[in-house]
Amino acid sequence: MKKFLNAHYEKIILAVLLIAFAALLFYQLRFVQKAQNEDVEKWVDQKEPPSDHKPIDFAGKSKYKMENIFSEWDMIEIVHPSADKTTLMAPYPMSECVYCHVLIPANAYPAIGETKNGKCPACGKALAPRLKIESAEVIAKNDSNGNGILDDWEKEMKISPDFTSPDSDEDSDGFTLLQEFKAKTDPTDSLSHPKYITQIFSSAVTQKRFAGLELVKIDDTKPDKKDWTATFNVVRNDKKRTEFVRINVGTFNHQDGRNNVAFALIDIETDDKQEHVAIIQRITKPDERIVCHPKQSVYDPMPRVRLVNTLYDNRTITSQVGGSFKLGSEKTGEELYNIISADPVTKEVVVESAGEKTETFKLQLLPKATSADDGKAAQSAAEPAKAKNEDPFLKKQ
Repeated sequence: MKKFLNAHYEKIILAVLLIAFAALLFYQLRFVQKAQNEDVEKWVDQKEPPSDHKPIDFAGKSKYKMENIFSEWDMIEIVHPSADKTTLMAPYPMSECVYCHVLIPANAYPAIGETKNGKCPACGKALAPRLKIESAEVIAKNDSNGNGILDDWEKEMKISPDFTSPDSDEDSDGFTLLQEFKAKTDPTDSLSHPKYITQIFSSAVTQKRFAGLELVKIDDTKPDKKDWTATFNVVRNDKKRTEFVRINVGTFNHQDGRNNVAFALIDIETDDKQEHVAIIQRITKPDERIVCHPKQSVYDPMPRVRLVNTLYDNRTITSQVGGSFKLGSEKTGEELYNIISADPVTKEVVVESAGEKTETFKLQLLPKATSADDGKAAQSAAEPAKAKNEDPFLKKQ
């Protein structure tokens, strides 16, 4: 027996596996047969439908088709999309932020015709309202000379055939025919044009340092604050000197470049780090507050700004917060603006129009490709052109 097993053990194992496989197959067949019998039993002895029963033609009637069912539930098209809600099987419309290039909800951009800006939920910057853009096919049909301007508008404005070039400037207001077409202003009237401020960009924001002026220390040992003294290093006659000053007592002079500037100590305060700081002001500017920290450089509190007029070969305006500048001329209309604020870190400059109706404008940064230092004419989004034999419309107040 042992010899038989040793000689045929492989065949014995194979036979056992075959028997097991046959048993499992038989069990599976029995299981399927039983399930079929149970399904049939469900329909045995079923009651007849009532006499008023009407069979439904699911295959024939259109209202039972899936596409119609979903359309009735507004699950194919978005009817009222919102920033945090959409409907089944419909992707939410997204747009790209022009500043941080992050995908954001399309309705973050205000609708066509809105006057207020939107806000990017990613970077927080203001987003201008959307513009109505005609398709290339529509423009081609209504633009016989191919200059990008509709024929109907050219006829309405009575544009001379000699001035149908998109870069022409018939009224010499500095704006091209294409720019005025996009802004819907009159290209034959020098007083009708987009605002000149739309072509002004922020190029640099700096804070002037009073070279050599430094707060050395503050002596607060006296019980009365009025008796405290502040020690300053100043420059006079190109030499470094030391000045001891008390609050609202006398002044001290400092050589700022070629000019001598008189300062007064108006107060001594405590900053967030619980350190004493001296508050000084120039005698010529009584509303000024210059904060001086010990052993640190002293800066002019009013940042200086450099603005670039891309309409006229990147001509620059240099001024400071609190200053003003004028754009335009009597012929084309003058625009006066006051500089409200400027951030040396972000280079963000905010200006306000002067006059009965004031408007606030946040100037965009000058694009890198149009840096004022490269000596090339800047190209703004509206592709500005040079004025012909005209004043550069850039007058500093």
